[in-house]
Amino acid sequence: MSLKERHLQELSSENAKDIYARLYAAVERRDGEVSDGCLMLIMDYCRIEQLKELLNQDIAERGLGREVHNYRQTFYRENESVGKLHKCIDQQRKLLGDLKLTPASRKDAEAPLDDELSRFD
Repeated sequence: MSLKERHLQELSSENAKDIYARLYAAVERRDGEVSDGCLMLIMDYCRIEQLKELLNQDIAERGLGREVHNYRQTFYRENESVGKLHKCIDQQRKLLGDLKLTPASRKDAEAPLDDELSRFD
């Protein structure tokens, strides 16, 4: 069983499976093949996507925060899922950069190195 097949069996969310297929296709189109390292990055991205779905569900159920009453004090406590969701999104952006699938990472990869030594032929 290939690594890709094992990954697809491990994913429970149809959305995450779809994202896996699209990221795999994008890397394959760019490189001609997909290395095991890229497969691991794609799988990490999809695992985070599954976590995001759970966090979004929690936020939908419990809201962004709630009022907490402690003796005479009343304060607002943010739902911890909101902060975790932001961290997941940031990590996904980093993974896309590592896979060179963001516009900025593609520009960096395509930029020619001009160290001014090419002028001394």
